[in-house]
Amino acid sequence: MKETGVLLLATLMILSTVVVSSDTNNDTPEFMLADGDYISQPQTNMFDPDWIHFDDGTNVNSIGIVESGTFEFGIRITPTELVGYDDFTLTVVKWYHYVTQGTSEEHSGEIKIYDGGTSTMPGALITTEPYTVEGTDWFEIPLSNPVIIDASKDIWVTVEITHIIGEYPAGVGPGPVVPGKGGWITTNGGATWRQLGIDYPGLNYNWNLWAKVETSSQPPETPEIPDGPSVGAIGVECMFSTTTTEPDGDDVYYLFDWDDGTDSGWLGPFDSGAMASASHSWSEVDTYEIRVKAKDVYNVESDWSDSKVIDIVDAPILEIGDISGGLFKVSTVIKNIGSIDAMIVDWSITLDGGIILLGRESSGSVVSIPVGDEATISSSLIFGFGKTMVTVSAEISESSDTSERDAFVLLFLIL
Repeated sequence: MKETGVLLLATLMILSTVVVSSDTNNDTPEFMLADGDYISQPQTNMFDPDWIHFDDGTNVNSIGIVESGTFEFGIRITPTELVGYDDFTLTVVKWYHYVTQGTSEEHSGEIKIYDGGTSTMPGALITTEPYTVEGTDWFEIPLSNPVIIDASKDIWVTVEITHIIGEYPAGVGPGPVVPGKGGWITTNGGATWRQLGIDYPGLNYNWNLWAKVETSSQPPETPEIPDGPSVGAIGVECMFSTTTTEPDGDDVYYLFDWDDGTDSGWLGPFDSGAMASASHSWSEVDTYEIRVKAKDVYNVESDWSDSKVIDIVDAPILEIGDISGGLFKVSTVIKNIGSIDAMIVDWSITLDGGIILLGRESSGSVVSIPVGDEATISSSLIFGFGKTMVTVSAEISESSDTSERDAFVLLFLIL
């Protein structure tokens, strides 16, 4: 949450009516606080992040004009509060509406958003939003025309309201007022703006008035289904990879859900379109569904990907390494990435294609491959000519693996 100004939590409720004397000008009428008998306890509002405000979310009283009428109250948001919000969008205004006992529960008016003017006067009107509220509560007014924020300029957010004698509709939080920002008010259509706590020293509060800012960034595309093994062993790390793109070209972060009550945490940042990988091991035999989602630098999240299913077993698991050529032979390694020693591992190496005069098929067995270990295997002598496909297979009762690669046989040299 981005909170502005010095926010002091109030624990003392104002329980008496306070009349603020006015001068003789028409633009400084008397204002009055609501009778404390009608406000039994402070009302606290809990907000999501990314609201800009000058109160602390607590309603301690409310204000109205003694003789009734129309007034406009607001906050001035400056570049100090807008740091990090450039090109974000102001989308919602929220304020506390109070209903005096025995009076009308409904009020209508307009939310107004002004461009930056001076330190004491708003600039041009950017947009308005009509509202109707009923009852005592916080009310959220979405803007039909959200405002793109220029973080180098002020923004004024105001509420215009008309009420009758005995009503105090505008909620306030505890003071002291944040000077020049948290307590602006006008009663003459904006010709003159004055401040609570300064022009009205008996009303030293900040308005219960908040502005929500949201990024206009688009979410990343849904990541590809995680790519990784379909079988794993207890306690053995398994690697999974994915990728996605971000429509705005922003960097992305990834979160892998391992389906065992844990996740990877947000990993990154990565360039849009770049591959991201994460590894995990499981402690119990089961079938798990791994999924991943992405977010951009503004924390706008994608949907979850489709799930990759992996079976975790308590058994040996075979994995064939890179296949290499050379003089007369093809060789590779068979790895045991499982949790139990692999016994009597049968293997074969075949060449398909080209003119292979010697060594088209080779086979053998490995007596034992301990957990985490590997065994090197090689073909018999090879002699021939032409393009060929080398296929290596390894098998035990619990597991098997096959790997292929293109090769070229030049007499006794396998490339």
